[in-house]
Amino acid sequence: MHNSIKDKVLQATDIVEVVSEHVSLTRRGKEFVGLCPFHPDRKPSLNVSPAKQIFKCFACGAGGDVIKFVQLRERLDFQAALAALAQRAGIDLNTTPAEARDERRIEQLRKTIEWARAHFQRNLHDTPAGQAARDYARRRGLTPETIARHNLGLAADSWDDLLLAARRAGVSSELLQSAGLTATNEAGRTYDRFRNRLIFPINDGFGRCVAFGGRTLADDPAKYLNSPETGLFSKSRVLYGLDLAKRAISDAGCAVVVEGYLDAVLLHQFGFTHAVATLGTALTDAHVKALRRLSERVVLCFDGDQAGMRAADRAVEVAVLGGTEVRVAVLEGGQDPADCLLAAGRDGFGRVLDSAVDALQFKWSQMVTAFGSGGAGAQRTAVEALIEFIARLTTTRGLNALDHGLLVRRLAELLALPPRSVHDLLASARRRLQPVGRSAAAPPDALPEYELAIRGLPAGLVVGMEECFGLLLADAACAELVDDAFAAAVEQCDVWRRLYAVVLNVQDEQGSYERADVIARCGEADVCELVSRACGRVAGTAAPQDLFVSARDRVRLESDALRMAASRQALAATATEAGAADRTFCELLSTARGRHFALAAENCWNTRPTS
Repeated sequence: MHNSIKDKVLQATDIVEVVSEHVSLTRRGKEFVGLCPFHPDRKPSLNVSPAKQIFKCFACGAGGDVIKFVQLRERLDFQAALAALAQRAGIDLNTTPAEARDERRIEQLRKTIEWARAHFQRNLHDTPAGQAARDYARRRGLTPETIARHNLGLAADSWDDLLLAARRAGVSSELLQSAGLTATNEAGRTYDRFRNRLIFPINDGFGRCVAFGGRTLADDPAKYLNSPETGLFSKSRVLYGLDLAKRAISDAGCAVVVEGYLDAVLLHQFGFTHAVATLGTALTDAHVKALRRLSERVVLCFDGDQAGMRAADRAVEVAVLGGTEVRVAVLEGGQDPADCLLAAGRDGFGRVLDSAVDALQFKWSQMVTAFGSGGAGAQRTAVEALIEFIARLTTTRGLNALDHGLLVRRLAELLALPPRSVHDLLASARRRLQPVGRSAAAPPDALPEYELAIRGLPAGLVVGMEECFGLLLADAACAELVDDAFAAAVEQCDVWRRLYAVVLNVQDEQGSYERADVIARCGEADVCELVSRACGRVAGTAAPQDLFVSARDRVRLESDALRMAASRQALAATATEAGAADRTFCELLSTARGRHFALAAENCWNTRPTS
């Protein structure tokens, strides 16, 4: 069994969730405790650490990772326990020859990245140019101990320093390109991607280097440059510094999230070792899942520019939908965390974190500021804007009754309105957000063709797909983020299938494309209606690639819920046919286990109106 498969299972599995399926756990400080299931236990002797992802009984001595827990609890050998957890996480252990080649390829990429990390470190510490880079790092406030702890390096001021070193070391240029270390221009010339930059190795949750970030040492307009997406690295899944911050996050009961790796490194140097950084993207669902294993509280810290304000919207989404307490700390005067630390010191930055407000309150303050102090009219407009913002979130991704009640109560406190009024305002806003023509009272022949095409589909799936199409039209780079779930969902509606075919045809002919290129190929009324609604859903948004990933993941959840509903219907229909019923039940169980978090989406869909 390849270690990488074991790693995938461990990354996809939260030991607290697995153990809590067998033992009643109670949080005690940074860990969870419960009665040990492996011996007669009268007082809680079992400790489960979300930071380390291990368990330990201090009475009988049982301990290990989540695979070991399943081995002991279910009396399985290692392979069987791994297979059970893999099925739970939706990971296929049946390795085909092609998959085996892929695993070998991944291992080659790891070795290439590790070789490059060592090369960059040698450049920083053992070359004349390295002295100038170290001087720059010290001017930015970094100590030699910090430089060593974070394994910083130097990309030489050369177009082929890494290429030539790789040739001497026997590392192929093809591997360098696959690892994102080199690029090729239109003339076919291959060159080093990172040049004259202070290098920050980017590690995964296991502490293995998977990519690099570089801060220019000259006047390059691209101040920061990250590795592209590779077989090892996805910026939407990796948080810089998480491997070093896990213990501190668990101890502090809080994670501080900043926007740049230099900010995160300085925060660690000043004692804020529970800090991590996103890599040019907003906080994603994968980021939140990784942090939630360690703490249920997150503080987002960013400056007050437009990018920071957009990040606030994501903070509200995480707080409302992710079951995580999110607070927002804003640095005034255009400072970033590094500037604030160096100017105000540890105590000054600590006061900034202490002043963080919850995400909803921050969003409300934004609304009030945006609409000014024009009396009752401006106040009313601000209330309506916040209500519509929250309604849009909760329309695309439903809340259970408890979370919805808590949300209404919090909004009522912020807006100084009765909870009943807030509930009615949200309901009214959701109705307005429903596309025109979706009224049940409208006769079928009165509906537009596109409305007829989506009748009966879950509202969440329709909204998610329309957002995806809007973002595909807004940014051609989103086409590279399409996955199997989106491609399968396209087949649920003939109009979606035809529009996607147009996008693919334009992409095949032109490579990159503009929205106008696609619209020019759309002549049918129903496709034009889809284009209009899709563009309207994403009008005025920024960071389309990040938004596409979020919308695409919602489509996957809704598709899983739809497939599970179909399996249940098939199970009921084949109840008297033992073989067919068994097969259908296995399909249903596989979907539920593979996407166990989709059950909440399915439950929401079961109570939501259809299109």
